[in-house]
Amino acid sequence: MLIGGAIASVPVTDIALVTAQESICGVGSVCPADPAPDGGDQTTAERRVIDGYVAKQAGCTPDLTANPQSVIWDPPGFTPNSGGSGNIKDSNPQLGGHFVADYVNGRWHIDYQYC
Repeated sequence: MLIGGAIASVPVTDIALVTAQESICGVGSVCPADPAPDGGDQTTAERRVIDGYVAKQAGCTPDLTANPQSVIWDPPGFTPNSGGSGNIKDSNPQLGGHFVADYVNGRWHIDYQYC
């Protein structure tokens, strides 16, 4: 508080502790919901592997277009809701490569181990 050009010391006696979470989404605003989790099945995993491969390959070799043909899993193969490792076979033998797919908290995390 400012009194006559000097700052007066005013003790704070009313403190309220709040445990509620704050959010920018209020009653009058709409926030998007989190996207639905990915399926932990092989079909979804292979779709994510191929989609990511096409994007990764575009950055690695922009003058060569990716044309993925298949996903080949290393033994013991794909494990639902867990993942596995394998190779992406491309129609161009110069392309493709090894990957590791992990299913974490409802999302596929793919590590492309090349480029």
